[in-house]
Amino acid sequence: MSGPVIRFGRNYITVSEIAQQLYCEYKLHLSIIEGKIQTPAMEMGIIIHDEVFKGSRVSVEGLVNAVRNNELVIATLPLMVNINEITVIGIPDAVLFMKGVAKAVIELKTSNRWLDRLFDSEYVQAQLYAYLVNKLGLGVDPLVMVIKTKRDSSATEKLRKNIYSAAIKYLVSTMEVPAKVKFRDFVIYINGFDRSIEAHLKWALDYWLMHREPGASPTIGKCATCEFNDRCPFRVYTPSNADVRDRT
Repeated sequence: MSGPVIRFGRNYITVSEIAQQLYCEYKLHLSIIEGKIQTPAMEMGIIIHDEVFKGSRVSVEGLVNAVRNNELVIATLPLMVNINEITVIGIPDAVLFMKGVAKAVIELKTSNRWLDRLFDSEYVQAQLYAYLVNKLGLGVDPLVMVIKTKRDSSATEKLRKNIYSAAIKYLVSTMEVPAKVKFRDFVIYINGFDRSIEAHLKWALDYWLMHREPGASPTIGKCATCEFNDRCPFRVYTPSNADVRDRT
């Protein structure tokens, strides 16, 4: 018996794509049809991610041995789970293991303006990584940490040390969650695992299973900076409101 038919003939979907659906599903839809356009902000974000979370490459066996034999391991690793016959893949920026158990997932977001707010798409993306960790048996309801920092590639080495130090500090503390902690160079949002994440997952999968057509989440701010705003039927951006920047 064959599996479900997935939109665009795909055989998997990614956690980052689900996050993009929450931001604006129609933008994701167009990016798949027409090809993703890399903006300067995207390129800078990728550079910062790569620098902050760079480390030594090891084999699967090497990672397993490191996690088993060390008190603390911070690793970037792919997570792959079959959910209702659909393969969902995610690569969190970091998973923090203590005594062989995944205790936290860390997701880094870069922005020049929106450090003081955690958006739904960012929250759900990080929670989905924790969901995959649970499904794979790597941990039980790990903490979910989203770190938001400015797009400044010159501060990556210091940022890496500060992020890891803060993550470990709050993981072993008795701090109540949810919590928001401000530092000079970044803001860290700490949440417990959210079991309602499955509702977001079901909503997202309905699009891929073609149970519904793509929706849109247009705002003046989103549409003004969208690379598809000249051909999107849902756009609300026009030259007359170009000076308005409402992210939500």
